[in-house]
Amino acid sequence: MTFEEIQQTIEGMLAVQRQLQESQMELKESQMKLHERQMELQESQFELRERQLLFQETQEQDRETLRATLQVITEEMNRFIERSNRNERRIEQLIGYSITNESEHLDIEQRFRKLEAKLHELQSQK
Repeated sequence: MTFEEIQQTIEGMLAVQRQLQESQMELKESQMKLHERQMELQESQFELRERQLLFQETQEQDRETLRATLQVITEEMNRFIERSNRNERRIEQLIGYSITNESEHLDIEQRFRKLEAKLHELQSQK
């Protein structure tokens, strides 16, 4: 082997070594970028978990608010039904009184209701 052939072989080996080093550098850069993307993904996943927890808490609060609202509505409807039933009974009594001319019984009934209302008022003021 001549000197020139050895020199060409060495230069070829050096070129291959440079290409190998460049490939290693590119691989390291790719690994670094991959690592950065993985970190970004982990941050995004963490933020997503936080948002999911916040959403679940908000949903639970909304459910509780809805339950409370429905409870109030149910209670008000029951009171309304009760008042409606009382009014219906009063109307039936008034019709009955007008048919049988029992006006003095009606006066007593009205006085009794007024007394009950006053008693209820006094009790609620205590």
